[in-house]
Amino acid sequence: MPKGIPLTEEEQEKRRHEIFHKVVHTFVKKGFQETSMREIAEAAGIGKSTLYDYFKTKDDILVYFFQDQLNDLTEAAQRIALQNISADERLRQVMKVHLEFLQANKSQFMNLSLEAQRLKVESQKKIQDRRHAFQDLVRALIEEGGREGAFRKVDSLLAARMLINTMVPIVFTSRPTGTSQKMMEETMDIFLKGLQVC
Repeated sequence: MPKGIPLTEEEQEKRRHEIFHKVVHTFVKKGFQETSMREIAEAAGIGKSTLYDYFKTKDDILVYFFQDQLNDLTEAAQRIALQNISADERLRQVMKVHLEFLQANKSQFMNLSLEAQRLKVESQKKIQDRRHAFQDLVRALIEEGGREGAFRKVDSLLAARMLINTMVPIVFTSRPTGTSQKMMEETMDIFLKGLQVC
């Protein structure tokens, strides 16, 4: 792009996405803290000053990763939530998408999640806002299932958070009891039907 012609917001976002995906493997391989802005610029194939046009700090890059990934997850879940099928089935499909999201980002998730915990409060809030959007979508499906009579009345936010968190041990377990798809289906059955014999 010739100097002096500003990029549109959409072009800037696309460029940020390209830069991040060129450098994420450097973070995973070398470690987030150990990677300098110079190394990030080199991995992205751009000058350091150009990098600062898109990300002012390394923390901005980390926040971007979570925002970008969670946006993609929430958009996919929203498409499912709009389908004309039962809330129970939509909830199962959303969890399947969530499982696939975790599997596709397994190494990044493991390495970068710990780094995210040491971010400044305002940076953590930016990530939390995206997480909350996904939680609220799952919560809405649980509430809809309650209105349909498929689920009993529960604290829908607590239930949403518990359900979302059940996907993490499926991906990161050292003692799998089957394929991740099988474990996800069993997890959903346990979550939706409970352990008690009715």
